[in-house]
Amino acid sequence: MENLIIIANLGRVRPVNYKPAGDDPLEEAHLLEEPEDVSEMRPKHIHEVVTDHAGRFRQGMDHNLDAGMSYGEERHLKAELERQALERIANKIGEIVAAKHYPAWRLVFPQENLPSLLEALPAAAHRVLSDVIPGDLTKIPLVDLERRFIA
Repeated sequence: MENLIIIANLGRVRPVNYKPAGDDPLEEAHLLEEPEDVSEMRPKHIHEVVTDHAGRFRQGMDHNLDAGMSYGEERHLKAELERQALERIANKIGEIVAAKHYPAWRLVFPQENLPSLLEALPAAAHRVLSDVIPGDLTKIPLVDLERRFIA
């Protein structure tokens, strides 16, 4: 089994280390999570990026005419915010894998954004990626993760 499992979604990166059972017969294999390594990386909401008022542009053809105002468009803003969040997540994952000296590792990430994340991962981290599990397990307690990954 891989010693490093990275559980993530668009807002959180949660690295978990596998610790095999030792020589002591009472010691069992388990997962360890270092609290300082849990990173909250929430994507920005649109209202945090744009001003309070939507952009307004005249609807009339002639600027001298008293015409109504129209609202500007958000134009791909959600997609751009999601792309930036995926880039931050991919960079954070790359840093974690590099800090552990590139061991074989597993990734758990939601299916809808998985192809984009795999594309954004640094090449060195992607090369040592051994398994991908679709899903969002970022809020699952460590005990339940042990039941799932250590059988």
